Amino acid sequence: MNEVAAYYDRIDEDSRFSKNSRKIEFLTTKHILDKLIPQHAKLLDVGAGTGVYSLHYAERQHEVVAVDITPKHIELLKEKSLQQGLDVEAYVDNATDLNRFGSDTFDCVLCLGPMYHLTDQGDRHRCIDECLRVLKRGGYLAVAYINKYSILPMLATREKSYIRNSVIDKVLDEGVIFARDEDCFWTEAYFTSPDEIEAFLGQYDVTPVEHAGTDGISHTISKFVDQLDEHEFQAWMSYHLRTCRERSILGMSSHGLYICRKN
Repeated sequence: MNEVAAYYDRIDEDSRFSKNSRKIEFLTTKHILDKLIPQHAKLLDVGAGTGVYSLHYAERQHEVVAVDITPKHIELLKEKSLQQGLDVEAYVDNATDLNRFGSDTFDCVLCLGPMYHLTDQGDRHRCIDECLRVLKRGGYLAVAYINKYSILPMLATREKSYIRNSVIDKVLDEGVIFARDEDCFWTEAYFTSPDEIEAFLGQYDVTPVEHAGTDGISHTISKFVDQLDEHEFQAWMSYHLRTCRERSILGMSSHGLYICRKN
């Protein structure tokens, strides 16, 4: 089991969207995707985790297939789909090798986690190559990424011992951290920027469709967002959805979402 799979095997990823500040990412992502995905689509969820998106779209009558590198996640996803009476195919697989699927198979491919952890540029290309290979022409590819400019503000509120020049250099200049390194505050991880992700995906034969900051600064100021009551939270969500494509906010959002159409 690689470092990333081992990390997720130890933590409770299933509770990731339990707090207001964290579920904004999910609410925003589905708000955008729900308007694009055609009815009864065949959808591949790459890096599906415990299945929050897979189950959401299976419930909406889409044909969903999910893959994840962590066996525990796939076991949980299968259990939840069975409990909810939903039909989701789920496999343990690596996002850089989707050879169990034929080319031009899916109407939509969600890549909402793998880019967080692909520290090697070649692996990032292999991941996108594979996602586009299995995607039908005219289909949508949704790629989530972690914004490098959000990292130090987040560390200042949570792990200030990492506020040091060596960490800043790794995040801003190298864009990667590695497990067991003294500057590693998470696990093997890759951080990029809005401009860089646009340039990266611009190398492919795709048409840009959407680019949004899926949580804005909500993750950074989570302590305050989590204290909002239901009425206040709905107002905050309204503000967020109206501004999540604003370029200046996109530049500080913890998570970004880039959607393109395969030409």
